[in-house]
Amino acid sequence: MKVIVEENEQKMSESAMFILLGAMMQDKRVNISLTSGRSPKTMYDMMIPYVKDQDKFKDIQYYLFDENPYTDKEFGPNWTDMQNLFFKPANIPDERVHIMNSENYMNYDEEIRQAGGIDVMVIGLGWDGHFCGNCPRCTPFDSYTYKIPFPEKQAVNPTYQDRPTQPFTLTMGPKSLMRVKHLVMIVNGKEKAEIFKRFLDEPINQDVPATILKLHPNFTVICDKDAAALIDSTKKY
Repeated sequence: MKVIVEENEQKMSESAMFILLGAMMQDKRVNISLTSGRSPKTMYDMMIPYVKDQDKFKDIQYYLFDENPYTDKEFGPNWTDMQNLFFKPANIPDERVHIMNSENYMNYDEEIRQAGGIDVMVIGLGWDGHFCGNCPRCTPFDSYTYKIPFPEKQAVNPTYQDRPTQPFTLTMGPKSLMRVKHLVMIVNGKEKAEIFKRFLDEPINQDVPATILKLHPNFTVICDKDAAALIDSTKKY
């Protein structure tokens, strides 16, 4: 695991963006998986001008790594968020965005493997130590893409609000991420300082499921100084 501490969110986002762009410049089909949420917004804003309407990136394929499908809508919130954050502004056509649903999730990992695997994935660190849809105390560490009923997640973490039209979560599991060629985690903001310290300092455990990712053979963690405020700067991670 390589930990990079940048001065601020702008520098953190720039570092992550250049990793993505470097992978995208390969002269072949490149498969990328991206996260939604607040942490990557600056990165996407910076990246859109580089990517939009560029013919050299026509072979880039995008894979969503989790979803909470609605029972009354065609697409889930992760797809919608990524459309708004990046895909629409960058003019990424829908046919290059691959999503998981209740029909294909059991074959999702094999489809990705047949397509050459994920070249680079950018994820965030959740406020409670989750990654993708893998939440505390209900993450099977030996799992590829799996389905978890929402009531199970709520049972171990009552702070999750009711979602009557989203009865389950689909997510790439720890084993799915271990197959990714370059895994990148971005962490920013002082509100992430405590969980970031726990992620770095604690052994692999179910209370902070992201700790399992420290086993990944090519894992880069990029944070800003606010997120790194509580870590021991003299310690080598």
